Amino acid sequence: MSQNEKRIKHPLIETLRTVEGNPRIALFTEPLWTVPFNLYTPFVAVFMAALLLTDTQIGIVASVFMFTRAVAALFGGAITDKLGRRKTTLIFDILSWSIPCLLWAFSQNFWWFVVAASFNGLMQITTISWTCLLVEDAKKDSLVRIFSLLYLISHASVIFAPLAAILINQVSIIPALRILYLVSFISMTIKFIILYRYGDETEVGKVRLEETKGMSIWRIMAGYLSIFKRILTSGDMILALIVMTVFSITGMISGNFFGLYVTGTLNLPQHYLAYFPIVRSAIIFIFIYLLQPKLDRLGFRNPMLIGLFIFIISNVVLIYSHENSHFIANNIVPYLPLLSDRILEYQFLPLLIHLTIYIFLDAIAFSFVMPRSDSLTQMLIEPAERARISGVMMVVVLVLTIPFGGIAGLLSDGDRRFPFILIIVFLTIMFAVILASKKRLRRIKTS
Repeated sequence: MSQNEKRIKHPLIETLRTVEGNPRIALFTEPLWTVPFNLYTPFVAVFMAALLLTDTQIGIVASVFMFTRAVAALFGGAITDKLGRRKTTLIFDILSWSIPCLLWAFSQNFWWFVVAASFNGLMQITTISWTCLLVEDAKKDSLVRIFSLLYLISHASVIFAPLAAILINQVSIIPALRILYLVSFISMTIKFIILYRYGDETEVGKVRLEETKGMSIWRIMAGYLSIFKRILTSGDMILALIVMTVFSITGMISGNFFGLYVTGTLNLPQHYLAYFPIVRSAIIFIFIYLLQPKLDRLGFRNPMLIGLFIFIISNVVLIYSHENSHFIANNIVPYLPLLSDRILEYQFLPLLIHLTIYIFLDAIAFSFVMPRSDSLTQMLIEPAERARISGVMMVVVLVLTIPFGGIAGLLSDGDRRFPFILIIVFLTIMFAVILASKKRLRRIKTS
């Protein structure tokens, strides 16, 4: 190998170059899903509000989505074993993404979103089957890098987000989101068909297809009680459940109420929402690409503690956006005349600076925590029972998550800062749990 080749060799690039089979197809088709998803996601709550849904109704829609996910997770493992990873992924990708995109595109009121959320919640089945396709034939020591690549692809896709801002400026939020949902329907459906056409059933999947041949779904699920007991008697699994539950709750709250808070309470124009994901994704991309391989040697505990602490600080920063924006306006903006006069709308510059600080901290925290959270769960699951264990674990996580959509909605109706205070409470609990899990996490290797 030449010196130049050594210099440009990067663990993530090498993984992308050498990965084969289902993981390769999954990675290379992922932009067909992530690009349209990232185009519409920042505006979902604002779109619902524009169609006159209240904060409480938006929270109820989130809870319906979580409830359907919980039911889907209950059956997901059995369905994945019965139909096979490949076929299950195709069927439930279409049901949980293609159909909801059409419903959202033509939605008129609260009930359209309830029905769409009910279909969209079926994505929990395809999450199980797709994850099995991704990891079951992959080398265990490559999992963190594969998940890191997924995050890189996802966040690189956000560079297209300005297209959404331009569209909203041209035609306003409601028609713009209808167009984006139709584009999403086309792109995502193409992705699902390609993965089915060129993917293969995993080796574990073939074994489970044989074992479940002639068995009903109910008979396959008969063993769920023993799996549930196995999870509850495993310290590793309980730790994984806590991690999954906290990030499920905080992710749902942040995803549904950030846009409402900054546009409804802080009065930031809606089109700016498209630019925050770009900044966030650029930071995540750079951080994961440059530093993630170096963090692998540190294991799970220390990077997760650092990331959780930064997550907490970022939400404190967000809560005090209004007050700190006045400080920035008085002490920083006067020294940025070119920015204030020529590039940005002057009156929003202090708030944009403050929210950029929040986004920066949130992105760094995400880079520390999420690849480890995802790979940790997969490393703790018994490979031969991955589908059923994943399904049972997600049922528990989602049942615990369901109430917090409505709770966060009620809190937001009172004060739109309150949901983010709730996030801080959960992140603090998670920090304490990881801090107390030193011995358990030390023996788990990331590579």
